[in-house]
Amino acid sequence: MTRPMLKATTIALLIVTAAAGAYAQGNGTRTREQVRQELFEAMRNDTLARGEQDVPLREPRPAALAATRSRADVQAEFDAARRNGALLAGGESSQTMSEAHPSQYPAHTVVASKTRAQVKAELAQAQRDGDLLASGEAGLTLREQHPDAYPRAAASAFAAASAATPARMR
Repeated sequence: MTRPMLKATTIALLIVTAAAGAYAQGNGTRTREQVRQELFEAMRNDTLARGEQDVPLREPRPAALAATRSRADVQAEFDAARRNGALLAGGESSQTMSEAHPSQYPAHTVVASKTRAQVKAELAQAQRDGDLLASGEAGLTLREQHPDAYPRAAASAFAAASAATPARMR
């Protein structure tokens, strides 16, 4: 593109942009006095919105904000959370106080739902059936990757489950 052509194109774009802006300003806007009158009207009627909630002053306590618990219940819950370290620690870490400062709070007791023997038995069964996830990003189980390496019973159970699924859900 030559320099005079570029200059002419730039000027034409500026003119079109200025004309569009002038058209947008004059099309359907209210005057300053009209806006002031609307403001005074809203203040007089108590329908002026407050903050980002956009709840008029006429409804000081809408049903959505009605208290469902007593103040004492909320304070008791807050005190328990403070004692246990369940409150969020300051900063941007999104850790609780017990995670940020574990020595200052009681240790959480974890109750195992299965015994070690049960977990080992489940692992051995999953290894036999090929139900463990294969390495890689495909998300396939070992049986899905290598169907010939695992017993037919497990593979046939997988095939039966696939066949029982309706065709439209596959």
